[in-house]
Amino acid sequence: MSTAVRSQDRIRLSQEERDKLAPVFSRYLDGFSDAAVYLFGSRIRPGEKGGDLDLLVLSRQAVPHAYELAKRLRMAVKEALGDQQVDILISPEPGADEQTPFIRLALLESVQIWP
Repeated sequence: MSTAVRSQDRIRLSQEERDKLAPVFSRYLDGFSDAAVYLFGSRIRPGEKGGDLDLLVLSRQAVPHAYELAKRLRMAVKEALGDQQVDILISPEPGADEQTPFIRLALLESVQIWP
């Protein structure tokens, strides 16, 4: 899996928000031993304002029913952080991060926020 290139201290997601998200990610993603969650999009640019929460979940394991998992995870994130726009992409196939241009681009400008 690729590593994020930006520092967590420069993103627009507070430590308090990250602390609220950690148990949510654990609850939904602990079954995938190598799952990682990346923040990408406008929230990684400290000079910008607003913006939705764009999250990418990657695992080397196949993620069955990725769409359903993304919907449940999205609702749990919204419950943990309050009402805000949340977009979650779960790569359903191992190695998709190396094959899909969008995922490769998102990873280039992302920050791993879990684990």
